[in-house]
Amino acid sequence: MKTDDLIDALGAGAEPVRPARLNLAALMVAAAAAVLAVLFLLGMRPDLGAAVQGPAFWAKAAYTAALAVAGGWLVVRLGRPGASAQAPALALAAIVGAAVLAGAVEILLSTPEARMEVWLGDTWRYCSVNILRVSVFAAPFIWLSARGLAPTRPARAGAAMGVLTGALGATAYGLHCPEATAAFVATWYALGVLLCGGIGALLGRHALRW
Repeated sequence: MKTDDLIDALGAGAEPVRPARLNLAALMVAAAAAVLAVLFLLGMRPDLGAAVQGPAFWAKAAYTAALAVAGGWLVVRLGRPGASAQAPALALAAIVGAAVLAGAVEILLSTPEARMEVWLGDTWRYCSVNILRVSVFAAPFIWLSARGLAPTRPARAGAAMGVLTGALGATAYGLHCPEATAAFVATWYALGVLLCGGIGALLGRHALRW
């Protein structure tokens, strides 16, 4: 058989390979696990019914959900060999930057005696840690959702998976946390997500290595 005929025979019936992506079902289970963790570990905020009728609750949820979307996009790009991760990384930075800017403006517009309260609220000491606690329950399903990916930069991919996990945990944590100022959320929620990203980087360095 000639070489050209062999190539044609091997290529017969071949179909385009779909790009690898996160498993949506596993992501949904991860989100449910985070919500259940909030419910059983912390409890829902008592004024949740009233809170969902105001814009502050949804603005906080939109921020953390946007972080989750950008984090998931970053995971997928880092999980495809040769794919550029620049766009999702810039999107993630832009989301955080916008939140920080909003928080800074809020502090500047507050009276001097109210600024620390706007920034720290009543729960800053344990907000980030609680996000980390909630995220632990979502983490196994996030890693399961990425099984079809093939990261060549394991530490970065692990960090991105940690950001995705932390952002889902932070979104669920909003069902418990009464804080809603932009300065508080931009600082302490972001710190919780960052902690998850750091742990993910440490784990990914070893767990995602080929």
